[in-house]
Amino acid sequence: MNPSTIQLIASCLFAVAVLHTFSTSIFQNLAHKHPNHAGLFHLLGEVEAVFGFWALILVLAIGIMVGGSESVQYLESRNYTEP
Repeated sequence: MNPSTIQLIASCLFAVAVLHTFSTSIFQNLAHKHPNHAGLFHLLGEVEAVFGFWALILVLAIGIMVGGSESVQYLESRNYTEP
């Protein structure tokens, strides 16, 4: 099996998203320590927002690497219903 470049990028982004999910408490602590940037750190510390943030990065990466129409096609092929 030879993964494509976009599959490798998606796998790396997924790994970073999982690490980010487990480090949300660090971002919450940073929000309390640095009030000037509390809004950004609080957003990055929200578990519910983490995968949405990284999904956006993935769609942008698909758009850059493969093309805009493919990224739209990918978005339309997903089921966004929560379990």
